[in-house]
Amino acid sequence: MRIEGIHLAATGAYIPPRVSTREAVERGWYEQELVDSCGWRSIAVADGMPAPDMAVAAARQAFERSGLGREDIDLLVHTCAYHQGPDGWSAPHYILRGTLNTPIPALTVDQGCNGFLAGIETATQYLLAAPARTGALVTSADNFGAPSVDRWHAHRDAVLADAGTAVVLSRRPGWARLRSVESVSLPEFEVLNRGHEPLFPPALTVGKQLDMNEHLEAMIEELGPQASRIVQDYGAAGGKLVEQLTAEAGIAVSDLTAVLHLGAGTTAFLESHLQPMGLDAALGDVAYFREVGHAGACDIGLQLNHLAEEGLLSIGDHLLMLSSGPGIMITAAVVEVVSPPALGAPERARTDADTATGSAFGAPGTGTTATPGTGIAAARGTGTGTDRGAAW
Repeated sequence: MRIEGIHLAATGAYIPPRVSTREAVERGWYEQELVDSCGWRSIAVADGMPAPDMAVAAARQAFERSGLGREDIDLLVHTCAYHQGPDGWSAPHYILRGTLNTPIPALTVDQGCNGFLAGIETATQYLLAAPARTGALVTSADNFGAPSVDRWHAHRDAVLADAGTAVVLSRRPGWARLRSVESVSLPEFEVLNRGHEPLFPPALTVGKQLDMNEHLEAMIEELGPQASRIVQDYGAAGGKLVEQLTAEAGIAVSDLTAVLHLGAGTTAFLESHLQPMGLDAALGDVAYFREVGHAGACDIGLQLNHLAEEGLLSIGDHLLMLSSGPGIMITAAVVEVVSPPALGAPERARTDADTATGSAFGAPGTGTTATPGTGIAAARGTGTGTDRGAAW
């Protein structure tokens, strides 16, 4: 869908301290052969910090950078890939209370690793539905340190990282324009994220650990020879989506400056996702994610914030944001940079205790303006070690 009049006002991120994969091997959490084949160098680990508190920290930063007032935000959308807190509780309202504390709608978009972009699409449609609406805050956060997750082995190619991220969308001019956004689903492959698990009772309620490797094996068993179609169908659907969105943005695929993608530790893994869509893996950033890990639904927001903070964006850049999640659902968006991002100092996490004691949220600041750098291409790294391709 071609988008008119929606801008990116600001981004924010919270990345907790990182644990090196060397230390993980020494402690017996991870294996050296996986370090060599999967490429990860360090992983962001939040220990006991709740995911919603990381979302609050990222949201505060994005909001304060945006220069908007509380009255300018009409919707909060929170996204995640894993459980956020107590059963029957609303994480987005906790985030709303810890940030804007206004009576606007707050909702969750539960679309796994695709959640952040799906949340941006949802928020965009909400803003476009009524002329009086001016802004939306989209957050994402996950903490994979729960007893039900072995972050080092839950996925054969990825190590799960903890983080929070946020973006402010606005009808007012911002540092980037959202030119197009759309989603497509491949429901015939929904078993990829279901596995052999019964639908009831839910796996977590009976103490089962997250095992995405078993899910892959179950898909191969259930679909038989048809399972091999996933690479072709995924690539065809994604490629068609990319061509549609670039055309709606008024550019060619070859005009893209960068592809913002889900975390990858090797160039071969990234190529296995991008090449079937006709995209060059050199447009991605494996080097950045090797130092962070795969942070669930946060990856796109983290990479966007990284480019903004490091001064790697230039006016006229066109960024393709691309992710996928359970379903399979693919979401993509094209963003055009129109001015240097406004940045401010990072914020600490605001917790429920801060709210209870009346800790001030603070007024929006003007921040500082990012100094344009040498550009995205000059900052890209190349793979080292044995690049491991993705087998669905």
